[in-house]
Amino acid sequence: MSQVHTIKVHEQGFDETYTVHIEQSVDGWIGWIQELPEVRCQRKTKKKLLKVLEIELHERLETYRVEAEVWDKQFEEDAKAGKLERFAEEALTDFRAGKCEDI
Repeated sequence: MSQVHTIKVHEQGFDETYTVHIEQSVDGWIGWIQELPEVRCQRKTKKKLLKVLEIELHERLETYRVEAEVWDKQFEEDAKAGKLERFAEEALTDFRAGKCEDI
């Protein structure tokens, strides 16, 4: 049966709480972050496992933050260059034709 722990992240703009699941295995401990299942690892001790999961969580969140900044910058550049105009026109055409619905 899994044990559940929480990790609070409070650095570089993150103010979140994540759920950690850990299980004892034959070789030590296995753990993963429920909200980010790609953050998982195995270590000999529970203490080391929780520390490594916390480090890997911080690294993953930092990667996401950097990727979002790059995407935002590219989006802004594309908007300034007029590369998104055709999408706006398509959306307006669809709206006027009644092809849109409230969500």
